[in-house]
Amino acid sequence: MPHKDIWNAWHGCKKCSEGCRNCYMYFLDEKRGVQTPSSVCHKTGKFNYPISKSRDKQYKIKSGERLRVNMTSDTFLEDADAWREDFWKIIRTRSDVIFWILTKRPERFSTCLPSDWGDGYPNVSMNITCENQEMFDKRIGYLLSTPAKHKGLCLAPLLSDIDITSALVSGQIEEVCVGGENYNNPRVCCYEWVKHIADTCAQYKINFCWYETGTLLSVNGAITCAPLKQTQSINAFFAGLNQHYYDPVYDLRYEDGTPVPTDALRERKFNLNHCLFCSNQDMCDGCTNCGGCGPTNIVSRAEFRQIQYDKLVDMYKDRKEL
Repeated sequence: MPHKDIWNAWHGCKKCSEGCRNCYMYFLDEKRGVQTPSSVCHKTGKFNYPISKSRDKQYKIKSGERLRVNMTSDTFLEDADAWREDFWKIIRTRSDVIFWILTKRPERFSTCLPSDWGDGYPNVSMNITCENQEMFDKRIGYLLSTPAKHKGLCLAPLLSDIDITSALVSGQIEEVCVGGENYNNPRVCCYEWVKHIADTCAQYKINFCWYETGTLLSVNGAITCAPLKQTQSINAFFAGLNQHYYDPVYDLRYEDGTPVPTDALRERKFNLNHCLFCSNQDMCDGCTNCGGCGPTNIVSRAEFRQIQYDKLVDMYKDRKEL
């Protein structure tokens, strides 16, 4: 089942650093029997996904939704330059939708951003991904020196401890997310690295999300294996490291420049049968009821929070009695 909140305008990527060694895209392409080499970038059939409309002439992607961009490639890959102008045009057209862009190639910001970028599109969050201290030190300067309304860090697959203080001190980073490695010969992620990063975020009151532990997790030198991503997410949730201080505010507007009223934004809802102890819930766009999780029990964000709180109180009360 494809993810409704992902816009893969192009597919395929060239490995560029240690974090790419066991790339999940390469692994999944091979598993699915994709004939085109994963290193060959090609425009996908979903290129126009954000501006696609239903039979009643309404956009399929609603105002206020968030799309994660090019999760099976890199938005700033050189091979995609031919499609870049049309790519930015789509993002300008859907100025009522949030676009979350992640890259390992921030050195290309200066040549790939559109001519009308200015101090950043108000509906775009620019994020870099770093797997270790070396790559963080190499990439963070490009992110901090590039104008953008919203910025974040994705430290995945986390392969070492990373001191991100220099990024947080800048006051430009809204959120930090961390994930371990999966699928193809995964390397170990250490709890102690994640806790150090979480503690640094807490010091500066920056949103922090450990969305999955990775297949192999080391805690005090003891390694555990969790092949299922849902189990990884639950384990990360119960680690208790996540912190959410505020929801970033986006200035979303219709194509004619009119602000999108709050009551016209898509409401974030959650599936009690699947989301209750998911570690990614604070950064997630909510349940789209796509059918991928089986039976659904959809509730509002406020209801979800209360039910989750009550469930946790009951669980820990029982533990205390034992």
